[in-house]
Amino acid sequence: MSQQKVEKDLGPYERRMLSLLKQRGQLKFGEIIMRLGLSANHGQRVLHSLMDKGLIERGRETNYFRRFQDGK
Repeated sequence: MSQQKVEKDLGPYERRMLSLLKQRGQLKFGEIIMRLGLSANHGQRVLHSLMDKGLIERGRETNYFRRFQDGK
């Protein structure tokens, strides 16, 4: 499935999270949920959903999340 098709089928919080990560580059979990106004549980579900779909990744040996770069 192409990345454009996957991004089209995202929910509103998933889209907002991807947009936030695109603007900021990388953020910690706490910063993400504060900026989006999500509870920790809801934020965790949205993050895991995006990671399962291959749209974001956890930084190597860090607590940051970021979007996958094109070409990876």
